[in-house]
Amino acid sequence: MKKIRIGLLMIFSIGIVFLLAFLVTQKPLKTLKTESTSEKKEIVDTAKMANLTIVGDFLYEEPYYDALKNGEDENLYFSKVKKYFQNDDLSIGNMEVVIGNDNLKPSGSNFSFCAPESVGRQVVGLGMDVLSTANNHSNDRGQEGRNSTIDFFANNSNILTVGTFKDERDILKNIKTVNDIKFGFLAYTYGTNIKIPAELRNKIGLYRDPDGKDHGQYEKLMREEISTMRKEVDVLIVIMHWGVEFTYTPKEAERNLASMMNALGVDIIIGSHSHSIEPIEWIKSDHGETLVYYSMGNFVSADDDISRTGETFDNAYQMGLLSTLQIEKDKNGIYIRDVQTTPIINYFDENMRNFQLVPLDEYTSDLETSHFRYKYNFDRNFIENAYETVIDSEFRKK
Repeated sequence: MKKIRIGLLMIFSIGIVFLLAFLVTQKPLKTLKTESTSEKKEIVDTAKMANLTIVGDFLYEEPYYDALKNGEDENLYFSKVKKYFQNDDLSIGNMEVVIGNDNLKPSGSNFSFCAPESVGRQVVGLGMDVLSTANNHSNDRGQEGRNSTIDFFANNSNILTVGTFKDERDILKNIKTVNDIKFGFLAYTYGTNIKIPAELRNKIGLYRDPDGKDHGQYEKLMREEISTMRKEVDVLIVIMHWGVEFTYTPKEAERNLASMMNALGVDIIIGSHSHSIEPIEWIKSDHGETLVYYSMGNFVSADDDISRTGETFDNAYQMGLLSTLQIEKDKNGIYIRDVQTTPIINYFDENMRNFQLVPLDEYTSDLETSHFRYKYNFDRNFIENAYETVIDSEFRKK
C-alpha cells in the first residue's frame, strides 16, 4: 500500500511540474482591475453613453474657393470649432454639395454646387461621422455626382453618408454602434433643384413627389423605412431637408411631418434648408418623446449678398447652430440629456478672406467690426437677438 501511495505521489508531482512549465510559457491573461461597486457602475454607465455634436449645412460656395486660390490656409476655417469634434462620439451634419472627380469640375455659384476633393478632405479632417447627402443640391451633377460623393467618403474616411444610394436602396447599412448604443440614420429631402428622372428616384430619399402628383407614395415609403429601422436600433435619427428658405419659423407641413415621425418612434429629427436657425422643441405624446431641430442653419457658407432675400436673412445666413447632447442607455430605455446649442458665426473679412467659423463666446470685437457684413448691421446684437428670440432658453448654452 505504501508503494502505491509513493507511486501516486510521484505521478502527481510530475503532473504539477508539467503544468507549471506549461503556464510559464503561455501569454498572461488580460488583467482585470478590481473596482469598488460604485466604480464598476461608473464604468458600465460610461460604456452606455454617447456624446453627440450636430451642425447644419456644409454649403461650400465660390468666394471660399477664390480665397483658397489666393493662398488662404484651409486649416484656418475649422480651427476654432475643431475642439467640439475631437472629444465627441458621434457628429452629424448636412453635406449640401456633391464631391466631384476628374470628370466633375468644381462650381460654387448659380445654385449649382460641386466641391473639389480637397473640400472632402477638409470635412474628413474636422472629424465628422455622419453626413446627409439628401438635399436640393443632390442632383446638381446627376447620379455621377451622388456616386462620386458616396465613393469619396467611403474610400477616404469612416464617414457614413445617408440619404442617397449608389446601388440598392439598403437603409440598414445606415447603422452605427457607438459605446454599445446602436444608432440608425435616415435622410429625406422635399426634392432637388434639377428634377431626378423617375427611374433614379429610388436612389435618393424623397418625401414628396417631384412631379407633384402623388406625395402619398413617397410618404408611405418613408413610413415603412422608419418603421423598419425602428426595430433595429436603440436611437433613430432622421435628417430632413424641408420647409422654405429664409425664415425663422417652421411651417405647418414640417410640424405635421415631425408629429408623424414622433408617432413612428423617431428619437431625434435634424432639419435643414432654411439657411437660418429655427426653433428646437420636444414633441411629447403617448408614443414617446422626439427632439426636433427644425433647422440648424448654415455651418459652412460663403455668400455675402443673397439676391433673393433682404438684409435680415442675408445676415441670418452668416450664422448657424452647433448643438451638443448626451445619449444614455440603460435597462429601462434611452434618454436624451443635456441638450445645448451655441451660435457659430461664419466669419470673413471685408476682402472676402480669412474664412473661419467662430463660436459666439470667441467672437471678439475685432472680428465683429471687421466682418464683411458688419456695415450691413450684422453685429453681436443681431446675433444674440436672433439666437435668444428663436431658440428657447432650455436649449441655449448654459
